[in-house]
Amino acid sequence: MNATSIWFFIVPFAAAAAIPGPAQGALIGQVLSRGGRANVPFIAGMVLGNAVWLIVATLGLAALALRFEAVFIAVKWLGIAYLLFVAWKLWTKDTLQNEIIPVSGRSVGRGVLTGSFLTLSNPKAVIFFGAVLPHAFDMSALTLSEIGLIMALGIGIDLAIQLGYLAAASKIRSTVRSPKAMRRVNRTSAGLLAGCAGWLAFSR
Repeated sequence: MNATSIWFFIVPFAAAAAIPGPAQGALIGQVLSRGGRANVPFIAGMVLGNAVWLIVATLGLAALALRFEAVFIAVKWLGIAYLLFVAWKLWTKDTLQNEIIPVSGRSVGRGVLTGSFLTLSNPKAVIFFGAVLPHAFDMSALTLSEIGLIMALGIGIDLAIQLGYLAAASKIRSTVRSPKAMRRVNRTSAGLLAGCAGWLAFSR
């Protein structure tokens, strides 16, 4: 492992993490309606899910993981069901003010699980990692410390990018003042979440 190989990993990883997908759409929708702080656990779940796929690919277990198709399908539909549930709650929400949602222990756990479901339900991530890593590193010669460095880089990059999405959506939300505008934001967010659920449902 050297500086060149690290860059061969960082650049495609960062580019892939920055491309908007269902998880990012769900994140933006929830931040617009509930605020940034309430969705930090959701981001933690997203990053955790990607970290799982990254370590699976780093250890050379991608092909084995892809055999468990039934697990992917179950996780995928759990994520879809939750997105539709949240979309329905936002559409019918009676709140007319841009309130700050308190973060409870229960909401933290739910946010982490939902974010994890959305990333773990997408086996394309482990396929991507399985393709990128061998081009950047000699997989047969990686030491534990080098694997740790790969994981730290992946988690750090992913977290920074998702926090960027959160900051941008929070900035937009801060400009919403009137109750009427907040209702429109809630319903737009509901549509965004429902769209992400549909994207997941019809993607392979």
